Amino acid sequence: MADQNVDVNLEHLKKELEEAWRGIPKAFRNEHTVRRTLQCRLYGELQAMGYHAVADYMPPRIADRPVDLIALNADREIVYAFCLDTVVTLAAVKSLSSFEAKNKVVFTVGLLEKKVMESRFFLKPEILHFHLQPFEKHF
Repeated sequence: MADQNVDVNLEHLKKELEEAWRGIPKAFRNEHTVRRTLQCRLYGELQAMGYHAVADYMPPRIADRPVDLIALNADREIVYAFCLDTVVTLAAVKSLSSFEAKNKVVFTVGLLEKKVMESRFFLKPEILHFHLQPFEKHF
């Protein structure tokens, strides 16, 4: 992952997703609405970055779980592939590992950070992980 632009893009996306999560009124926050709202925000951000975004991509030979979003460049190469989950799941890792993409990312939204960190053992070296927070940390 030598491309500094990729790092900047992923940090930008992380901040945008956290902002979207904070924007959901607490009375309406549940696992499903958070995940879908973040998927929608991610779709819009990828489109704004000039990519063609495709939601719920089901990779060949995978029946367990679709990839939440893929981003294609002008040559129709998959530049980004994203899964959004409470914790890192084996199903998400299998889906992301089943096809070629320049950057594979799991965004997690679990409120129990310790549990999220324990789930990271499913990750493979080519898959990046970002844990999203619905609140800003103040030290």
